[in-house]
Amino acid sequence: MEIVIALIMYLGNPPELKEHLLMPDFKTCLAKKRIAVRNSNAAYQCLKVKAVVEDGKIISISNLD
Repeated sequence: MEIVIALIMYLGNPPELKEHLLMPDFKTCLAKKRIAVRNSNAAYQCLKVKAVVEDGKIISISNLD
């Protein structure tokens, strides 16, 4: 596991994790989040998480807490 920045998408009530995307840095993550929020009804969050990464994609994540 390594520590990475991820854009996380939550759907439903109560919010449930549906998708995660590896980001190079917080600046890029916040820019992508801004675009995503404008174009959908989902909730988004940029987080620093522990993740298993393979071929530039997040396979699984866990929070840093």
